Amino acid sequence: MHKLFGGNKAKGPSATNLQIQKTKQIESLRKVSAIEILRDVEYRVVTRVGSTNITLVIALTAQFPQERPIITVSPAVTHPWVDPAPQMRVTGCPSINNFSMHSDLGQAVQSILDEFKKNPPVPLMPFAAAPSYPLGPPPGYSPPSYVNPGSELYPFGLSNAPPVPPRQQSASLPNGSAEGALDNGFPDFTMPNVMKSFPQLKEKKLMELQELIENEDQLLEMVQGLPELKSFAEKREALSEKCVFLARSNLAQKPKIKDMKEEIAEKMALYDELRRGFEGDCERHLGLSEQYRPSHIQTNLKVAILQAEEESEHIMEDFLNKKLDMEDFIQQFLEKRKLCHMRKAKEEKLSHIIMSQGDQY
Repeated sequence: MHKLFGGNKAKGPSATNLQIQKTKQIESLRKVSAIEILRDVEYRVVTRVGSTNITLVIALTAQFPQERPIITVSPAVTHPWVDPAPQMRVTGCPSINNFSMHSDLGQAVQSILDEFKKNPPVPLMPFAAAPSYPLGPPPGYSPPSYVNPGSELYPFGLSNAPPVPPRQQSASLPNGSAEGALDNGFPDFTMPNVMKSFPQLKEKKLMELQELIENEDQLLEMVQGLPELKSFAEKREALSEKCVFLARSNLAQKPKIKDMKEEIAEKMALYDELRRGFEGDCERHLGLSEQYRPSHIQTNLKVAILQAEEESEHIMEDFLNKKLDMEDFIQQFLEKRKLCHMRKAKEEKLSHIIMSQGDQY
């Protein structure tokens, strides 16, 4: 009776099915090598676009996958798919905008990575001007209901850390530029341990440390005394000398390169002259080949045979008309007939050769 009134009818998708779908969506992030920051809440995907490390922060709400994920980009960049700073939220991706419970989250994130590779985003500031990832939750994101309101989403309470005293610009180096220089020219250089390198700092009070930070000359003198920095300067000087040596070597090769260019120009002129002569010889060769082709010679022989026969007939007519005496007739007639028969013999022999070997030989 209870079943007839729909007492057991489900009002919506069960929590178990929702959790299964959510687990499948999170598992799909393995395809893009996502890093788990907070289980079922936040994941990150790091990709390199040109010389920039781009981090996609994927935030999942409590209603995910019924609600689409919130994806933000760090550091701040400009791209048609990304909202301007400070939100840096991905709003132009069709796979994210049309996301549903049955979509593939990993494939949607992959489409963003493919778009960034096809149309690389442009950073708004140097890498050292901002951390490589945001220290707080993305804009518009509220923590899930199962997370304690008083607890921090991120470990170590980074968002509530006390402010760091400002440093002088000349006393510090941007992380991005320093790391790039170390990776390219000084791969074996390691940053020193502050407490081991400056043991005298342990004995100083907070006010003395603050004064030291504000005293640029004293701070610079301490830093320059580091063995690591001296080694760094020596290696930099060695590289500078090597660059100067290479530059001088290149300049020393300039006369030789100039002579080689002139030699190449002369050879190119000779090549052009020989090429023109070769092309003329090829044209003459084609003309002679056509002129002395067996079929062409055979045609000329047939014409010559007819011409000899006509001349012999004219001689006979002149004899019958008594224009020639007997001796002249016999001499001229025999000469023409002999020429006619010789041409016929040559034509027959040439025809036999053409039949057996072809027109080209």
